Amino acid sequence: MRFGLRELIFVMVLLAVPVAAWWFVFKPNNLQIAQAREEIRAKQQKLQQLQAATRQMEDLGHEIDKLTEAIDVFEAKLPAEKEVEVMLKEVWQLAAKHGLKPRSVRAEKPIKSSRYSELPLKMVITGNFDGYYAFLLDLERLSRITRVPEMKLEKLKNGDEGQMEAQFTLSIFFEPQDANPTTPKA
Repeated sequence: MRFGLRELIFVMVLLAVPVAAWWFVFKPNNLQIAQAREEIRAKQQKLQQLQAATRQMEDLGHEIDKLTEAIDVFEAKLPAEKEVEVMLKEVWQLAAKHGLKPRSVRAEKPIKSSRYSELPLKMVITGNFDGYYAFLLDLERLSRITRVPEMKLEKLKNGDEGQMEAQFTLSIFFEPQDANPTTPKA
């Protein structure tokens, strides 16, 4: 077999076809595939972010439901404005139960908030310290929301051992009458 110019051109054409196919077909397709893969990766990452955000929104909805339930529980513990006197009577009964003698009570101006009001009462009570401690424990166990933001205890100079005077502010939380307007009946 003779290897001439014609055969050489034929071999070169045979070698040029795969090179040309790679250059004009496979290389552009590979670039498109790489771009498509990059777009897919970016979209998958965005989808993961959206799924995480969706989970957070579901969690937030659940948290909002739990917080709403907690607010309802606290609002149930808020007496109506007209029930504040009943609460005061309960406080006086607790004081008397523990042998404490009220010396003075002064109601301050109610502090209004968006959903509740707070009635601070400046009180002075005398009696045995153990009775006062038991009074505070029973006050804490009341079904209504109260707090003692400030307190000052002094030993009575002319009294028996354990006798003291307590000056404190008792805040009673209540629901103002205009907080929940009544809906008209149909």
